[in-house]
Amino acid sequence: MFTLFMTSIVGYLANSGLQPPSHTSRLSAQPAPPVLPVDENWLDLPPMQRDYDIYTISKGGSLAQLLTEANVPSSEAFVAMQSMRDTFDARRLKSGQEVRVFWERPADKMSDIKRFSGFDFLPTPAQKIIVRRSGNQVFETRSFQRLLTERHFFVDTLVESSVYDAARNGGMAPSLVIKLIRIFSYNVDFQRDIRQGDQFEVLYSRRFDSNNNIAEEGDIIYAALTNKGERISMWGLKNEDGNYAYYDQNGKSAQKLLLTTPADGARLSSRYGSRKHPILGFTRMHRGLDFAAPRGTPVYAAGDGKITIIGKNGNFGNYIRIKHKNGFETAYAHMRGFAKGLKRGSTVTQGQTIGYIGTSGLSTGPHLHYEVLLGGKQVNPRTLALPPAKTLNEQGLEKLRQAREEINQRVRLLSAGQLARNNTP
Repeated sequence: MFTLFMTSIVGYLANSGLQPPSHTSRLSAQPAPPVLPVDENWLDLPPMQRDYDIYTISKGGSLAQLLTEANVPSSEAFVAMQSMRDTFDARRLKSGQEVRVFWERPADKMSDIKRFSGFDFLPTPAQKIIVRRSGNQVFETRSFQRLLTERHFFVDTLVESSVYDAARNGGMAPSLVIKLIRIFSYNVDFQRDIRQGDQFEVLYSRRFDSNNNIAEEGDIIYAALTNKGERISMWGLKNEDGNYAYYDQNGKSAQKLLLTTPADGARLSSRYGSRKHPILGFTRMHRGLDFAAPRGTPVYAAGDGKITIIGKNGNFGNYIRIKHKNGFETAYAHMRGFAKGLKRGSTVTQGQTIGYIGTSGLSTGPHLHYEVLLGGKQVNPRTLALPPAKTLNEQGLEKLRQAREEINQRVRLLSAGQLARNNTP
């Protein structure tokens, strides 16, 4: 650790050669960097070459810690990181971030001497930060935008064991498979409805760098799923924020007003209807669905809305009720606790975490009791015909028509190309 001092910056008055009065001197807003000694071994070295090692920021780690692990001299690591101050905040780097640390060596390879010459990393696929030595003990930082090229790919396959396995075998990345499942999750129960022989088609994109390496996964542009003999097709349209929303041919969004399952990976453990209560022992109406999942599993708001009740609620334990549009409400019970910052009157969005599965109230084990109310009365969520979250107007329908034409043409071209490759001996 270095002892840093605030130093006065003193200049000469123009054309006088005299120092200004001491009361006019200004103090730097930043601590002065340590004075770094010049290694005499580097004064008369022949031309240099560079190589690098790749390091990864560990969980809970930092860039400074990474440079220490790479055996970068602490004084030089400090100056190199200081040069980044106006370009990039190193605190934004997360665990798993790869960093290339560069070293300079004599070109004749006859010497074991090496000198730290900088580092670089990609904070986003389209941005590159380079910190490099520009002088004897001086570093500079530059930020570059990388030119990425988008390419399209098409998958047409049958389900053997699961949609996830079929999509992965078709070359799709896990992140895109999750998006695919979410697109259809409003219409299809992937735990109970998918069967062997179902078919899906997906047009998706990837972005490549100038070296033809995959820089990042792109988006799903079109998807179709044939389930139980019924074909469901969804086309992507970009929103103003650049993200895709998906619509059927009539302009109705794939996204429904409410989610069918407000917790990932949850198992339906009790249905809507008359049942024998597991604790009370007598038969009564169960006016909701129970989803079993490990304690602490996030619970999501089923739709956009406003919280009207939050807190303890008798046998329901930790309880939230949300008011949505079109007369719908949803209720969530037996949770372990609530997400931070929520209170009565809070506005929530569909998919936002509102709490965590637990076993509060009258409960035999960790699960979520979920209710949908229409006009103040509980209804069966599984038989409810939910309206779409959005329906396109005439202008939106025209954009969708144009997008469908472009997508269909691209699918035909990619399908023809795949067919030609498959028939090549």
